[in-house]
Amino acid sequence: MKIYKHILLVFMLAFSTVGCEDFLGGDLNRDPNNPTFVPVSAQLPAFQIALADNYGGSFSRFNSMLVQQVEGVERQWSAFNQYTGLTPNRFDDAWTNLYENTLNEIKIAKAITQADGLGHYTGILDVQEAFNLMMATDVWDDMPYSDALQGIDATNPTYDTQSAIYAAIYTLLDEGISLLGGAPGPLVPGAEDVFYGGDIAKWTKAAHGIKARGFMKDNNYAGAMSEAMQSFESAADNMAYQYPDANAAGGWYRFNRDRTGDIEFHPTMRALMTGLNDSDRLAVMDQTFITDHTYLVADFLSELITYREMQFIIAEADFRNGASQTGYDAYLAGISASFTRLGLGEDAYNAYIAQQAVAPGVGNLTLEQIMTQKYIAMFLQPENYSDWRRTGIPALTPVSGTAIPVRWHYGSEEYLFNSNSPSEAEIDIFNARVGWNR
Repeated sequence: MKIYKHILLVFMLAFSTVGCEDFLGGDLNRDPNNPTFVPVSAQLPAFQIALADNYGGSFSRFNSMLVQQVEGVERQWSAFNQYTGLTPNRFDDAWTNLYENTLNEIKIAKAITQADGLGHYTGILDVQEAFNLMMATDVWDDMPYSDALQGIDATNPTYDTQSAIYAAIYTLLDEGISLLGGAPGPLVPGAEDVFYGGDIAKWTKAAHGIKARGFMKDNNYAGAMSEAMQSFESAADNMAYQYPDANAAGGWYRFNRDRTGDIEFHPTMRALMTGLNDSDRLAVMDQTFITDHTYLVADFLSELITYREMQFIIAEADFRNGASQTGYDAYLAGISASFTRLGLGEDAYNAYIAQQAVAPGVGNLTLEQIMTQKYIAMFLQPENYSDWRRTGIPALTPVSGTAIPVRWHYGSEEYLFNSNSPSEAEIDIFNARVGWNR
């Protein structure tokens, strides 16, 4: 994990109290009767940026490739695109970053905040833990959780079912919302929170948004709509990290710089958008993937969950429960927010929705239209992979063979060193659907 310049100093100051033992869950050189800890304010930006890196890095690249928003065209990415290269070692970085750089660090931080009565910090940590768990179980299904992150006390953690992990996610979110609505404790989150700058109201909205995302996979459409309505009120509420500059750049900029020519815009998405006369958005997205790309810039705003996603959740949930003006308005708001995110003005948006195929009126809106527009609006967002598996929209043809993978392999080290892991041969990435997709 690259340590960015605006948090480097605080880690240099904290270095004497932290070591490699921390990711194992303990420090053999520390007096257990006189513990020392890195302040949570120093820990928070590191694992928040680790989450942004993982979600906007491996999760974005692989998921966007599988749903044919981008395609691998050179070197190993050509093999990934053909699915033959999707071997366990390709997912090692995502697995390691999840457990070592985020979940384990959250656990360490939470022990401090709970002991010190830091209610708002603990609430923030609960929400982040829930987000990490959901993004992971959605691609890996069953995974170590309740028995994990115990260092040498559990070197072969058992696997929790996805249903158990989702239950834990909802518990974390409910606890987080409750804590965020309560007393902050003696220390208040501030600028070290790189997502929200300590804005508790926005963290609460994010928690409701994550619940809405989960409820859609549970087919709990009424619940999803309720949670989404309590979530983001505008794009200003988005859970996102603004990368600083080319020295600490966004994941796609770094990839395009270091792996130029490996990934490009996908013909499937190009054809879909061309068929809808979506020329303005297409011009922003469909550029050669190099550092001159005008959207995938160095100081990229890496979004984890957004207002436009919430609007499409409201639109879908409303459609499934009986279409109304509320859902139709949300559908249009989601499209509008997409144009704004791409730097396009109201004139371009108005011209686009003037088409009957895009804005047919409240009584004529279809699920295909909702999910197609969500797919476009959430360009490079990992959640597209879950939406496609849930709905089959858009219709995709496998690049190779007869099926598109419906899950990821576990990392190679998990297969090798965790005796409770399933064997590699047991995981058929083309047919072993995750729990909510069976």
